[in-house]
Amino acid sequence: MDEQAWDRVAEHFDEAILDVPGTDRRGLIAAVLDRLAGPERTVADIGCGVGRALHLLTPRFGRVYATDLSRECLAIAEKEHAGSGQVQYIHADLTRTHGLPEQVDVAVCINTLLHASLEKREAMWQNLCDAVKPGGHLLVVVPSLESALYASHRLVRLNRRSGHSPRDAQRKARRAMSDLDLGIVVVDGVPTKHHLKEELHDVLRARSMQVLETRKLEYPWQFVLQDPPSDMEPPDPWNWMVVAEKKT
Repeated sequence: MDEQAWDRVAEHFDEAILDVPGTDRRGLIAAVLDRLAGPERTVADIGCGVGRALHLLTPRFGRVYATDLSRECLAIAEKEHAGSGQVQYIHADLTRTHGLPEQVDVAVCINTLLHASLEKREAMWQNLCDAVKPGGHLLVVVPSLESALYASHRLVRLNRRSGHSPRDAQRKARRAMSDLDLGIVVVDGVPTKHHLKEELHDVLRARSMQVLETRKLEYPWQFVLQDPPSDMEPPDPWNWMVVAEKKT
């Protein structure tokens, strides 16, 4: 999606886009930030959207940057956090630059690395890692390809439980997919990059980042399936959260 598309999404962002910090029921993001925090430390929320993660950053860090491709999203974020003078809002396209005036101690990037284009995604990864100081840390959250495939499996099971034949159960569960081997899954009509855990590690290692931690950030089934039954057993669908340190 380009800047104009994200500007259009901005006015109904809460309905259209999964709130990753808000659905982090185990507080995994906050726990990582607690370990990395400090009053003299700098942090950047790269691809901040409407600022859903800023409430986790402003109490923990001395200086906060918030960047996004969409001016409309940035305007909403700035309005929502008007009382926090420590946040600097920056309009930047991560496919071209991280946009920061300095490298930071911690970079946070939540469900921003979604571009289906490998060329643009490689540039985003490089700019993201370049934003981190040597010895600094990156906290990145991305859609999980394993979770997308698992959700299809669960939908087939639900269809079978509803009495559909094996053939119909699979047909009804089939979603629009393209370039699946590359991790591109069509979500609401938009080709969206999903990542394998090992793929994430490989991408980060190639950019002088040492992976420290990889966790599942689970979220409710209602964001994947329409009207899921209340007795859906675990595990829930998930994003990958990876914490990495930039080598000195």
